[in-house]
Amino acid sequence: MSFTLTTRLFLAVLSISLCAAAQNDPQEQTPQSPADSQPQPVRSDTAPAPAFGQNAPILNPENPPLSGLDEPRLEMRSALRSFISPALQVSTSADTNSGNQPGTSSVSSVSRVLGAFDLQRFWPKTDLFAEYLGGGAFYTSGAETVRQLQALGVLGTTRWRTGQVSLRDSFSYLPEGSFSTGAFGGAPGLGIAAGGGNSGIPGGGLPGIRSLNGPSSSLGLVPRIDNTTIGDVVQSLTPRSAVTAAGGYGFDHFTEDQPGLINSQQITVQGGYSYMLNRRDQAAIIYAFQEVHFPQEAGGQVNTHVINLRWGRTITGRMSIVIGAGPQYTSIYHPASAGNPSTTDTRWSVSGRAHLNYKFSRSSGSLSYEKYTSPGSGFFAGADTQVGRLSYDKPLGRTWQFLADAGISYSKRIQEFLGVGVGANHYTDAFAGAVFHKQMGRNFGVFAAYRFSDLTFDSSFCQNATGTCNRITLRHIGSIGVDWHPRPVRIE
Repeated sequence: MSFTLTTRLFLAVLSISLCAAAQNDPQEQTPQSPADSQPQPVRSDTAPAPAFGQNAPILNPENPPLSGLDEPRLEMRSALRSFISPALQVSTSADTNSGNQPGTSSVSSVSRVLGAFDLQRFWPKTDLFAEYLGGGAFYTSGAETVRQLQALGVLGTTRWRTGQVSLRDSFSYLPEGSFSTGAFGGAPGLGIAAGGGNSGIPGGGLPGIRSLNGPSSSLGLVPRIDNTTIGDVVQSLTPRSAVTAAGGYGFDHFTEDQPGLINSQQITVQGGYSYMLNRRDQAAIIYAFQEVHFPQEAGGQVNTHVINLRWGRTITGRMSIVIGAGPQYTSIYHPASAGNPSTTDTRWSVSGRAHLNYKFSRSSGSLSYEKYTSPGSGFFAGADTQVGRLSYDKPLGRTWQFLADAGISYSKRIQEFLGVGVGANHYTDAFAGAVFHKQMGRNFGVFAAYRFSDLTFDSSFCQNATGTCNRITLRHIGSIGVDWHPRPVRIE
């Protein structure tokens, strides 16, 4: 029944889109690439507020303060348009492990219907971006055949002559981790709620601040509520120097009782100082305090003090690189259990972050690495986490677009196993995927995507298991779909 309903919706969207494409003005220019066919979120970064008689270099979006949350932009846009924009996407996937369970291999069909509504609004000194994503996933197997997909992203920025303040929020209610561009062909709309564009998830800052709740690894189809709220302030002192401050709160809550999944709450406060050595190089120092609390009785609490020294270099329109590292002091509180008193352990370690963006003549790519202490993705009550990721984007002719990404995360528990969480010492989560997108007219596109993922726990995962135990979750997903994005509606 769900597959028949999805098919009907797919055909309806296809018919409407083809009619809309046929009515386009023939004098309108054909998009140069699929990315050009959809409105891209635009910030007023192209016109930074003047300071000290000229545009303050430290506030230039091509080279923002290195201790702040924004990253250098290799593509600058001059258009400042306010609009609202809807979008719709329908896709069908062949999934070898739709239940996301260890040791399972059975091909089944999963259909998804997603709608998006975007708002982009500009005032003289304030920008506002917002996006809502909503829809459902329809499974042909499992106890529940229908799952909700909900996400919301908001970013607001207000500027004055020598600084700015921003508020970001990213909320999601999803059955398994997060929206994945490589897995299901991406999300419709501008990508704000799904973590792209000018999303509530920042690109700069300390290691791990992209997602206060750590990598979105998951086991089984257990819906989770995930929310991250971050506010930050940038104030230039001179044309070469600036101070920054940021505070964030995030939580990860699993809405169904499931052994081995731990809820978490995290608070982060950080401050930093940035100085431009020359027009291309910048240095910074950042201090932060982070507190991770686990509501379960046996979860405990993890506090960290982090100092990062950072260097960055930007070549306008071509490359940006950021490298930072520093000491980290961690205090781990173990609650009392089984007659044992509570204890507190302390230790020193290293945190670090490196990020490279490069724009070629007809393509672009990025490479990143982070090492930090995370809440543990629901598996552990705190973990030492390392994450590496590579992405690539290339237009193939006038109407084709190719996107690819790959990554791997490694997480090691920092508390003893006390019966809450997954009984393993560490795990790795690797993925790779690619998307081909074809633009069909101005408002209609089709795509094909492939995704591979491998979640592997170490051998201690099976020590307490009875009978057959499998510690590896493999998954292959092939998807095809159609998206519809009508022309944005100007609101100014």
